[in-house]
Amino acid sequence: MIELGVTIPTGGDDFSRERMVLVAELARELGYQHVWAGEHLVADSATADRGKSLDPFVSLAWVASRVGGIGIGTSVVLLPMRHPFRVAREAATLQLLSEDHFSLGIGVGWNEAEFRLAGYGFSDRGERADEALRVIETLWSGGTSFHGEFWSFDDACFYPRPNPPPQIWIGGNSSRALARARRHGDVWHPNGLPEEAFALLKDGWGGRIVPRVPIVFDREVSDPYTVCGSEAAITARLNQALAVGADGFLVCFEDAEGGIAQMRRFAHQVAPRLRGAR
Repeated sequence: MIELGVTIPTGGDDFSRERMVLVAELARELGYQHVWAGEHLVADSATADRGKSLDPFVSLAWVASRVGGIGIGTSVVLLPMRHPFRVAREAATLQLLSEDHFSLGIGVGWNEAEFRLAGYGFSDRGERADEALRVIETLWSGGTSFHGEFWSFDDACFYPRPNPPPQIWIGGNSSRALARARRHGDVWHPNGLPEEAFALLKDGWGGRIVPRVPIVFDREVSDPYTVCGSEAAITARLNQALAVGADGFLVCFEDAEGGIAQMRRFAHQVAPRLRGAR
């Protein structure tokens, strides 16, 4: 069975707590396996709309306390702008409170202005993310010592130690992201459908590929990450990705109602026609 998730509306000018929970409840009823929240820490005037989102960990805790029976995850947290101890603790806490239904999706970020405004370096963000993942894995596994370029410690007693640990989803489309997925990831989580890289990662790797894919019905858009057109065209495009190695999709819908109509349409008219669907 293919894996399907959907983003929940965690911000914007028309944000509503009730809508956020409604989308999660509907996702569960329609057969999506998990719901996801992302983040931008801060934005400049040129990217202000992207910055209108709530903290993903807090948002998912709110949703999980009201909607059971569905997975939750971050798509994605900006790991280079977070302390790995905090990420490890927040993720482990959500894993415990959601009864092992949490997945930690991480990315390194792309908006240099966001890093500048928040006071973080941009050029070394990949190195910080790689080391932060090693720190998180050390803490989750019960390790007490770590010595790296950015973080070093001894005699650390960390709680909670998640068992099982959250799955780690590695966002990003670059060769560096592919290498990061091989080293640390349960899932590679690219933007769009970079299918030319699917076979490169699948070879000798036991993880899964679940891209983040915006869906637009009934019109064409120029965004290369978006799958658009008729129900038949969208189904055919996603089936092509499944045929070359995708294991599922995190689909994104945008409208004033949080994508509710599109969620229903996708679940009823597209999902049953995907290869591997039951």
